[in-house]
Amino acid sequence: MTRRSLSVARLVVLVALVLLSAAACSDDDGGAVSSDSTTSTTTRPSTTTTTTDRTAAIKAEVSEAYEASSRAFIDAAAIPDPNLPALAATHTGPMYEQRRGVLLALQADGRVIRYPENSQYRVEIDEGTIEVDSDVARFEICGVDDGERVVAATGEVVAGGVVTVEAHVAMQRVDGVWKLAERQQLAEWEGVAGCAVE
Repeated sequence: MTRRSLSVARLVVLVALVLLSAAACSDDDGGAVSSDSTTSTTTRPSTTTTTTDRTAAIKAEVSEAYEASSRAFIDAAAIPDPNLPALAATHTGPMYEQRRGVLLALQADGRVIRYPENSQYRVEIDEGTIEVDSDVARFEICGVDDGERVVAATGEVVAGGVVTVEAHVAMQRVDGVWKLAERQQLAEWEGVAGCAVE
């Protein structure tokens, strides 16, 4: 074989190798894929993460609404005023009627509910028990209450002391606003005790 023939043969082999290499590196659509390209994937938002975030947001709304209802009753009882707008804004159904009844009785007796200096009052919501079903949320709370019943005219304390209460609570969403609808007492202890003791 002449030197020219050998060179042509080598050229044919080289071209064949280049073509085979290009075919091996091509994608399914026939487009060449760079040897230094990296595989990328499209990331979609996780449905689980979105649902978890929404649930956490609802639980936070419910907790804040319950705390607002507690403050509204304390403010109303310090006057007392069964028609305080904050009461209607944070209560609904049986709980609204029950709280208004307490306030009307305080009014009739000339008494108020006040808290002493260095009050131990607090309410802790057991967030692990919060269950939301459409427009109703249920959970348990533990509260320490040292409110005193006081004669409004004289300031005389006629009832007081510290109690710890465990209760089951139901909140209802009315026109987009969570309100206290029911509160069922499960247990009561004198002093800071029961569910309030870690």
